[in-house]
Amino acid sequence: MNNDHGNHPATRPERTTTMHEKKTTVNRAADESAVRDLYRELMDGWNRGSGEAFAAVFTEDGDLIGFDGTHFEGRAEITTFHQELFDKWLKGTRLVGRVKDVRFLSPDVALMHAVGSTVMRGKSEPSPERDSIQTLVATREGGQWRIAAFQNTRVRPLGPGLVPVLLWALTDLLWKVFGPKGRTAQE
Repeated sequence: MNNDHGNHPATRPERTTTMHEKKTTVNRAADESAVRDLYRELMDGWNRGSGEAFAAVFTEDGDLIGFDGTHFEGRAEITTFHQELFDKWLKGTRLVGRVKDVRFLSPDVALMHAVGSTVMRGKSEPSPERDSIQTLVATREGGQWRIAAFQNTRVRPLGPGLVPVLLWALTDLLWKVFGPKGRTAQE
């Protein structure tokens, strides 16, 4: 399977930022910078192996949807789950990525798209099978920007032919058998 995603939306050039038509006195450049900084802070928390720092950029009642569809509700749940990941399965990994675009839906709500990947422990480059498209919704409350929702979706283009479909089905089966038990996407 080819991991060259040259035509995939994640590799397209960045879009320009737009602002909702409503008149505002808010400094658009400063707001965009603050929203983009949330993504950097999220990665910094991951790279320090700190569930608390990773989740600190979320609103208290923020939502995170993992690559497998698992839904985490609230900063406390995001913190606990990610700390366990950092202490066990993803110890020593690094999160890398970049913001592709930021679009303001209103003066206090921003939609951000990013592409990210994980550099596994002992490696110097990200693993292509861990490439993700990430959609984040940031809100401003009390003058401070926070992430209200984060959706992480693995890049898995099916492509033509039977082989990609069979590989997709096999990875789904392996996830069902060997994936973490407990919380499910249906909860």
